[in-house]
Amino acid sequence: MSNATAIKPLKIFSLKGLTFGKNNLFSVVFVILGGLPLYLPFLCYLGEAGLRANIPFDWAFWGNQIVSMPHVWATYARLSRKIGEGKVHFLFGAPAYIAVVALLLVASLNGYFLQAMTAVNVWQSFHYLRQVYGINRFFGRPVGETDSEKSLSFWAYHLAMPLFIIGRWNMLYVYWHGKPSDAIIPVGFPAPLLTALWILAGVGLFLGLYLELLKYRRLQPYDCSGLLILLVYFAIHWFGFLSIHYYFIGFITVTIFHAVQYLGIAWQFEEKQSTTDIFSAKVLKALPTLGSFAVFWLVVYLVGDFAQSALMPLGNSLYPKFALVCLSSVSAHHYLVDTVLWGRKAGI
Repeated sequence: MSNATAIKPLKIFSLKGLTFGKNNLFSVVFVILGGLPLYLPFLCYLGEAGLRANIPFDWAFWGNQIVSMPHVWATYARLSRKIGEGKVHFLFGAPAYIAVVALLLVASLNGYFLQAMTAVNVWQSFHYLRQVYGINRFFGRPVGETDSEKSLSFWAYHLAMPLFIIGRWNMLYVYWHGKPSDAIIPVGFPAPLLTALWILAGVGLFLGLYLELLKYRRLQPYDCSGLLILLVYFAIHWFGFLSIHYYFIGFITVTIFHAVQYLGIAWQFEEKQSTTDIFSAKVLKALPTLGSFAVFWLVVYLVGDFAQSALMPLGNSLYPKFALVCLSSVSAHHYLVDTVLWGRKAGI
């Protein structure tokens, strides 16, 4: 077993009565915070101008290549195990991916690829938001949670989702002056609607803070993991989805945040299993926490890079956009699979 499981829960020693519950340092830094302390100061140092200059690197490209791309492929480590255990139907594996490829291929052949990718990218926003809600359920749920606390938790996150999803779409419309990119058609929404969504999100934040107050009164010491997840949820998605002033840095930050968070939770769950292929080697189990996590990250990176750089381009001889269709289908399949992969029926 990896040393990760031996790490003691993290306590906030400077504030009496506050802890992070059962969550250890790895969980707090890489899962709850999505690694933000490790890269956000650097991104802020570069600023909008530095990130756009692409000197000496194309920061957006490498952020996607090194962090975002591997997180999508990490899905398949968990998916293969869950299918093998019979907890996820095999149709969600290769058959579902082939079906997504077929749908996007038909859309592309008929001139509707951009419209299809717009739907995928809007779905992406929902996927980002639901992931943080899921993190709250796994890492922020209080001991002896009541039905009213569970309901408050649900609405705290979901009442804000329309603002972040529609607001992000609208923000792109404003920032790009209504012009589409090669992956999404931006849409502008009426100001009264956006105002109503802001109010709805505010209600969600109020319910979330009220929930934390109830937890603080009911439980001592108080596990502040849920509060931290809630605040990060609202802050990071305002920064990455709604802020025009910080458009570029916000985009890179929320992308890396989502990917690191996913890699962290996938590793933390899979390294405990004996049936996850890449953790079957005893040498990997014996590595320290960060060493095992780094190897997991490297493996999914190499698998993803080989598939995207060597395998998918082979189909371009049949259809010029075949590799693009296959690559886009991986993302769409990832969003689809996650709707069942992290559900209660699939288990840990």
